Amino acid sequence: MLKKSSLLLIGLICIPVLILVWFSVQLEQKQQQLVKHQFQGLVELQLEAADDLFQAHFRRLEKALKEEAFILYEAKDKEFSLDTLRSIGKSSPYIEQVFIRDSNQATLYPTVETATQRERQFLKQTEVLLNSSNLFVRSQEDSSPNQAPQPVTSRTPYSAQLKSEPVVRKLQITQSNRIQSSPQSAIDSIVLETAEIQSDTLKPNNDFNGLQSGWIAWYNNTQLQHIYWQETPDSQVIGFSMNSARLLSDLINLLPDQNKSSTAPALKNAVITLHNSRGELSYEWGAITYDSVKQSKPIKSLHLNHPLGSWRLDFHSTSLNAPPSQWLEKSAFVLLTLLGLSLLAWLIYKEQTRESRLALQRVNFVNQVSHELKTPLTNVRMYAELLERQLTDDEAKPKRYLDVINNESQRLTRLIDNVLSFSKLGRESLEICMQQGSLKDGVDNTLAAFSPALVQRGINPILHCECDTAVLIDVNCLEQILNNLLSNCEKYAANSGNLVVSCWQEGDHSYIRVQDNGPGIPASSSKKIFEQFYRVSNKLTDGVSGTGIGLNIAKELAVKHGGNLELEPSEHGASFLLSLYTPPLPSTTLDTSKA
Repeated sequence: MLKKSSLLLIGLICIPVLILVWFSVQLEQKQQQLVKHQFQGLVELQLEAADDLFQAHFRRLEKALKEEAFILYEAKDKEFSLDTLRSIGKSSPYIEQVFIRDSNQATLYPTVETATQRERQFLKQTEVLLNSSNLFVRSQEDSSPNQAPQPVTSRTPYSAQLKSEPVVRKLQITQSNRIQSSPQSAIDSIVLETAEIQSDTLKPNNDFNGLQSGWIAWYNNTQLQHIYWQETPDSQVIGFSMNSARLLSDLINLLPDQNKSSTAPALKNAVITLHNSRGELSYEWGAITYDSVKQSKPIKSLHLNHPLGSWRLDFHSTSLNAPPSQWLEKSAFVLLTLLGLSLLAWLIYKEQTRESRLALQRVNFVNQVSHELKTPLTNVRMYAELLERQLTDDEAKPKRYLDVINNESQRLTRLIDNVLSFSKLGRESLEICMQQGSLKDGVDNTLAAFSPALVQRGINPILHCECDTAVLIDVNCLEQILNNLLSNCEKYAANSGNLVVSCWQEGDHSYIRVQDNGPGIPASSSKKIFEQFYRVSNKLTDGVSGTGIGLNIAKELAVKHGGNLELEPSEHGASFLLSLYTPPLPSTTLDTSKA
């Protein structure tokens, strides 16, 4: 019993702890996944912030170039002045060459006839581009300026507008100045140095509203070049070819300084790299160098928006900064839970052990008392029988008194035997002692002992026995089983008439059927009556003394003897069938007995 209780308590401890550990592992894994997802989002925001800086710079350029185109358009008489157009390329650090196309897609400036050597070189480089009839028209891809940038795999020139503008800042074109945007992120807070294109106060270019314009990204050999073009009200096109070196310098100046960014918490153990259209490294910033991670795959890559669609930003890291793990706290919680459950289980086990020890002491006390009572009861029965033999037939009254003493002492002896057998069965210490004997003798002795009491209760015992052969049997076990069966008949089947006891042998087993004509046992209780301390409750049994262990002991003894005790279906009364393993005696034993 204690072993089963110990296993049960261990299970009660281990199962909640294992469930708690499983939930802790699942929670930790989900937290790690969530933090990883958040980290990927933060990295993407870092890269998008750099792309937004580039877009903002192109928007400032676009506004300044639009205003410059408006000045040129208003300053022309019928034709543009060559000196004015050439002076723009010479004075502006941004503009490398100006060109003008008429409404018929013909190039008005520069022309081969009047071109300088520099202009001839420009015409040669852009010959295919300027002869494209549909290039200076806004691309259909520009209809959704907020869409995510797509990597540019083709080197074919195309025209498109910039990404939608969140904030417009004015840029002018001649002298150097510092322009600082309102800080939105770690990158946005960098002070930007750009060049101005014109210091004069410019008039609003309302006449250009609704007219087409755009940026053309094209390649001169393997170098990415940029052209901004603006349609005029008379359907001409004014274009500006940008200085690539100055544009790259300004774009890099927008990015964080290497020394300052190395201490930024967001770039700890990480580096962000800018790659040009040829895949070459243009700039890097972060706490580590690109050389230490260039062999590894970037954690995140972002292709920039037009007109830098062939450029990309990569985020590299030698070791991701994992979030502070909560394994220590979870382990401590699980350990405290385990200790608490273990302490509770130990207290329960200790209390159960104490109760079991007290119960065992009580059982031992009852067994000891019962055993001690057997000696005086044996003396009482012996002297009662001696006294009964000395009485004459005329002394009926003293004889009746002695019969009562005999019957009650036998009842008490049976009760003590049941208590001792019940205790031994509980401790699994009861042993069956198989000896030579006769089944008929055991049945006769038991019926003879019960006959006076049965007759007095209005029950007529009848024996049908067909087993005279000597067998191996524990006679004491047989008599105790029959004592319990006949005792129940005496208690619950009073005035029921015949009590038929039949016995026979089949092979290695002997069978005894006890059939009375009493009130019987309900079918619902046919299995329960063999349980410990179970008693059928009805009008006939209420008020009748009993312990509820008789049938349980009888069945356990029958099983110990290699048989069984069952309640058979019966129309009248109760019918019990007892089977016992009673092998016949070996031939050598029979010969010895005969000798």
